[in-house]
Amino acid sequence: MSSSTHVKQVLVHLGPHKTGSSAIQRCLVDNTEALRQADVAFLHNEATHKAAIALANEAFEEAEHRLSDLSKAISRASAKQIIISQEDFSGGLVGRSNKRQVYGKLTKNLRIIWRSLRPHQVKFVFFLRDESEWLRSCYHQHLKYRTRFHQFADFQAHYGEQFSWAEKTAKARDVFGDGFVTVEYSSHPAAGVKLIVEQVGASDALKSMKSTQKRVNSSPSTRQVQELERVNALSEFKATAWFAKSLILDESSRPVSAPNQTKPAWPPRLSRNKPCALPLLRDRVLDRVPRQKVDDILPSPTVDLDQLAYQLLPEAATLPTSSRSDIRSQSRILEYHLRGKSWLSHLNALTISYLRRDTPCTAKAAGLFHRIWNEQGVILINELSTRWLISTLQTFLDHGVNEAQRSIGTAGYFYGNLMKIYEGERAIEGLEADAVHENTEPSTPNKFRGLDRFNVGGTDLMLNTNALLLEIALRDPVAGLVLQELLLRVKASSTVFSRLDCTRKQRGIQVANFKDTWSFFEPPKS
Repeated sequence: MSSSTHVKQVLVHLGPHKTGSSAIQRCLVDNTEALRQADVAFLHNEATHKAAIALANEAFEEAEHRLSDLSKAISRASAKQIIISQEDFSGGLVGRSNKRQVYGKLTKNLRIIWRSLRPHQVKFVFFLRDESEWLRSCYHQHLKYRTRFHQFADFQAHYGEQFSWAEKTAKARDVFGDGFVTVEYSSHPAAGVKLIVEQVGASDALKSMKSTQKRVNSSPSTRQVQELERVNALSEFKATAWFAKSLILDESSRPVSAPNQTKPAWPPRLSRNKPCALPLLRDRVLDRVPRQKVDDILPSPTVDLDQLAYQLLPEAATLPTSSRSDIRSQSRILEYHLRGKSWLSHLNALTISYLRRDTPCTAKAAGLFHRIWNEQGVILINELSTRWLISTLQTFLDHGVNEAQRSIGTAGYFYGNLMKIYEGERAIEGLEADAVHENTEPSTPNKFRGLDRFNVGGTDLMLNTNALLLEIALRDPVAGLVLQELLLRVKASSTVFSRLDCTRKQRGIQVANFKDTWSFFEPPKS
């Protein structure tokens, strides 16, 4: 037997999550050569990751198979000491799934690792962080990527208000004895790296190792936590909440529009005397913006929008019977339809109500509308219903501060409403929104001369439509957020786009020159 196949000493760093594991792993990767000089190898690759994910998902047979393969790789390694670091070896991160126990399968996971890595000698290292502090950090991670909880107290009550590491690790200590080492967590990454390297007897390597100063996967700021909690509490479309959260977490992405440019006249100035292809429809156009003398019930132009963002409309609001032509009645109607939402969403809707009319308050309403979206758009996009997203886009169409905003509003308004018209007609016909088409080519006569038909999978029309719409959305960072949110909702819903894509995928349709023309440039997941 060659020296490379001798029994190795394997140190398995278990994390757990939220104890600086990512920073430790980065440091060990960055110091591969220093470790090699000390006859230590750090195995951190797709194989170790997939084995850990299998354990976290409680796919125990798959995990055992992957770990057995890993044992063979360890046998082939030239180093005598092996370090493996995967926090998912402990189990799934609290708050990532619906499981309520904190690492309920910890000891079982360790047994599988220990058994699968034979004949090598395995030692486990587990960092202990203050329980309350650790659970709060898990909650912050939950806020970043999940939408179930928006208050720490509820999260804590659900996942283990009284849990202790002493109880959680007692069985592992009994089973593995000195082979299961628990150590107090330190927020400085170098402390964790030092301990792990010392555990494999390579203290001399520390002298030549580069330290890691930057923390990885750090917790959000107090304001970010507040905004993430708000998204979870008020999300109208949970499938796209990640978009607002990504903007919240990336402070540099806060949108700023181009300086104000000349805006078109309001109301639009049209003449009855100019030639028009549809004169009767033009009459409707001329009456679109009614002239009204209304009360000014808008707040001050300098109103505290932060305060409105976190004050909620009463759930017990009732629908008034008076006409919406009266602005005060309209405000109360909005309170009813937006009950439980924020007063910020109500102010957005109220400014839109003013801006659908020709009133002495137009300038004030427009100023408030643009303040809302310049200052609060990031946290408002996921709160609004799709109906109010489209209404917001129409307001950018009419009152955008630059040409880019007006083009975004125009494109989004027509995209959203034509989608509503088409999907509504299908519902009238009794057709399911998520149906897969039986026919894959046109089966009725074309009664719109010149409007081309297409076969499923034989066109790039859907892709080009969505791609151009995204290009338009990117022309302005403020109005563009609204259109991007609408696009994401379409992508996440059952629509003409998903039906055509799913039909194509399930039927295995491949047409030359159209192989990569899925509606959103990626195949459907189902």
